[in-house]
Amino acid sequence: MKKKTKDTDYLFLSAYVHACQARLGEVPVNKPVIFSELSSMAPDSRLVDFFRLKYDYHNAKVLVKSTASGVIEDRLLSPLGRFDAALLKNAYLENSLSGLSAEFSAALLDAKDTLARTGDPRLSDFILDKAYIAELLHTAQAARSAFLEGYARLFADSINLRSVVRMLKSGVERDKLDSILSDCGTVSPGAIKAVYPETSAVLKLYSSTKLAPTLHEAETAAAGGGFSAFEEQCRAALDGHMDSLKLQCFGEQPLIYYLYTIEGIKS
Repeated sequence: MKKKTKDTDYLFLSAYVHACQARLGEVPVNKPVIFSELSSMAPDSRLVDFFRLKYDYHNAKVLVKSTASGVIEDRLLSPLGRFDAALLKNAYLENSLSGLSAEFSAALLDAKDTLARTGDPRLSDFILDKAYIAELLHTAQAARSAFLEGYARLFADSINLRSVVRMLKSGVERDKLDSILSDCGTVSPGAIKAVYPETSAVLKLYSSTKLAPTLHEAETAAAGGGFSAFEEQCRAALDGHMDSLKLQCFGEQPLIYYLYTIEGIKS
């Protein structure tokens, strides 16, 4: 078992990322270089992997859909994932995914088979989205980061709530929930299914979570209104979780906050 890291293990790195944070806006942000550098510097590189995961799953969606259409759009592949995009593409085409994480490779193959069988890209997206959230949570847990675990669960709640609101608006039947909802949040899919499609009952499940401030806009959206304000408030809830790290001086927190900050900067 890997030795648990301590705040003191981050003393040098904390000072380094504070300096980098102070220079944001003065120098260009090169995310591939930053991710690579911080992965090698961090006492636990999984803290950096937590922020790279979404790019692997983006690349997975590109590969699955491109293969189905017969043309792989290399320009759409991101260089920011844990796995080199070109190597991932070759591994996917050769059905040789042994070098990938077990969760990622299983989801990639499942999404590929599902799209080939059904012809419905939404179903393959659901598979990859649920796997992404699960691996996000498992990465935080493996790194023993209670803060990132809390973020992953809030992220899962946010995605589930947004999905359910869209389903309520569209009148989607209850039996579709299983393929869409993640079980990684604080509100279980079972609890949602039990009260769906009663909008007020569904939203009440989130009244004690950090998404409580979004519920008025969620109700408006479910009733046929726009989604922009609701989605902005979901984003604000996630930002608020991360913003609690602003004043942390050392430990894993400055690294996490810096990575989150550069994620909001366009390359």
